[in-house]
Amino acid sequence: MEQLQADMMTKGVFTRHERRQMKYLTKANEAQRQYVKAALPANHLARRWMETCGEVDDYGNIDYCGVPLCPRCHLRERAVQTGKAIKKIFCDAANEELAFATILLPPQLDFTGMTDLVENEKRRLRTFVDRQRKKDARWDDFQLLGWWEIDRMSFGDFETCGRNTRLALDALGFPLMEAPDKTIWRPHLHAIVRKGGLTTQEIASALRKETHTAKYQVDIQPFRAYRDAGDNIQNIVRYCLKFRIECDYKRPDAQDFIEAEQADEAKPTERNWWPAEDIRAYVDWLCLARSGFQSLRVVIGQAKDKSASGVQRVMSSSISIGEEIEDGEKSTNAMPDRSVARHDLDEIKVNSVVTDMSGIFVVEDSRVLSRSNMDIFDVGSGLTRCVYNNIVQDTNWTDIDFDGPLPGYNRTAATATSKTSRYAGNVISLSERLRSILALKQTNGAP
Repeated sequence: MEQLQADMMTKGVFTRHERRQMKYLTKANEAQRQYVKAALPANHLARRWMETCGEVDDYGNIDYCGVPLCPRCHLRERAVQTGKAIKKIFCDAANEELAFATILLPPQLDFTGMTDLVENEKRRLRTFVDRQRKKDARWDDFQLLGWWEIDRMSFGDFETCGRNTRLALDALGFPLMEAPDKTIWRPHLHAIVRKGGLTTQEIASALRKETHTAKYQVDIQPFRAYRDAGDNIQNIVRYCLKFRIECDYKRPDAQDFIEAEQADEAKPTERNWWPAEDIRAYVDWLCLARSGFQSLRVVIGQAKDKSASGVQRVMSSSISIGEEIEDGEKSTNAMPDRSVARHDLDEIKVNSVVTDMSGIFVVEDSRVLSRSNMDIFDVGSGLTRCVYNNIVQDTNWTDIDFDGPLPGYNRTAATATSKTSRYAGNVISLSERLRSILALKQTNGAP
């Protein structure tokens, strides 16, 4: 009966919407859900979320708890992330361009410093990639999509690990003396890497040379050539978001994870769960100290186009190469340069129609435009309407050429006031500007 139910779910008997409406999990997944709930106190916030997970209201909306150890929620997240990776992030990538990377971090005795550890590693990776891009343009097409995983082991499990694992743990500071049943947490990053113009060996060597010098701390493997790129990505995303909490659950080959998982489900075995106190510590870190699935995702995007043509040369001269970090978040090395002179605007395009009086100009060919500092709208007939923050109307600048807004405006007093500015470039702070306005009012007798 269980096999029939599984086949009905995977062989297209139900539509995607119908599958989402099904409240019940498989027997194995329901067992994990119940164990996680039992490991949490009755008044624990995450347990209250899990109590109603899967319920459907009168309007057809499904309640999801968002706890990563909940099978219903991590299966849903896994499907979403797999679709993004295959259809959006690596949609045009071939097997030869992709690789699977694992980066180990120092073992931890508890979760006290875990957040600082993973955040510092994330910043270190981004700084490393940015530094490499400045030295070698082939790194511009480098891309990374990964997730943090926190595994656990007991101090007594060290001797049962493989040779390479023992060498890596030693190099990363595995504690020398602890109680045999003491929990050791092992944070690491699993990621899909787009190599761009680099080889697997070049990426691994650069990481080992500059930032990750411990033995076997970095492992990068090319994708399986005999399997479609989409299937390889699906295997790795499932491996990264497995959230299995059994002590003896080991899957060394991430690129064959789906086949191994299906074989594992076919032969039921006694499951050796993590201790309840470890479950609670992990859930507390994931859901209370962090923001669940979102905080586990690490993204380093490709470098932006560095061509210095048209508006990008004029309006974005100081914008450095950006990279996508999180959904809706971008990283740059410098603030945009908003100091654009009128004579620079005339150089945008010979046959352009430019009007900067209101911060709006129209260009006949929009292909040369940069979207970094402006909003671009297609207005038809081959014309593009660009709205830019016009610095002539920026009140922080004092060399304005139009009459002041105050009655009885005194230009001489304003000029004298601006010369006392503490900032270069004839710029004054907001507080100085407000004080100058007040002084002008008092000088001219304004109420």
